Amino acid sequence: MLKKFRSAISAFHHKEHYASHEQEIADKKYTIREMTSDDIKELLQLERAVYADEVPWTRSAFLAELYSRYTHLYLCVLYQNKIIAFIGTRVFFDDAHVTHVAVHPQFQKSGIASFLLQEVETFANRQHCQTLSLEVRMSNIDAKRLYRKLGYEAQKSLPNYYRIGNEDALYMVKKVK
Repeated sequence: MLKKFRSAISAFHHKEHYASHEQEIADKKYTIREMTSDDIKELLQLERAVYADEVPWTRSAFLAELYSRYTHLYLCVLYQNKIIAFIGTRVFFDDAHVTHVAVHPQFQKSGIASFLLQEVETFANRQHCQTLSLEVRMSNIDAKRLYRKLGYEAQKSLPNYYRIGNEDALYMVKKVK
């Protein structure tokens, strides 16, 4: 009971600080840091590259998440001072929900998404979360494979979840240790 109460209270606290640092992934050095509102223009460009000129999130959606009253963590990955990947998560009660993951196509399959998901899992542990959750497009076979490899399990299908293309989503959950 105390653990559930602590999780519920933490859901209404603001985010903790994430220390910016250099990280080597697949023999390349990247800078990992918290996302800021100054990054939004570059994030929208990254979305266009990842999602074939579509922009799933608007400027206002990013701002709403960055200034949310819920505990959250939004990270970006920079290579040569350019954002090439990002991830976002929001804590609500005992679940850390991954709201968005994007890696530039030139950097996909290099371990960046796995690294970011591990950072989010560490954050979820510090927040006393029981689970990590996310949605993924049914057609995104590579992402589903990665999530399964990292311990996420399919829970249910969400019909017409994505506005763009009216595509179904798969809701996946991982128990946090």
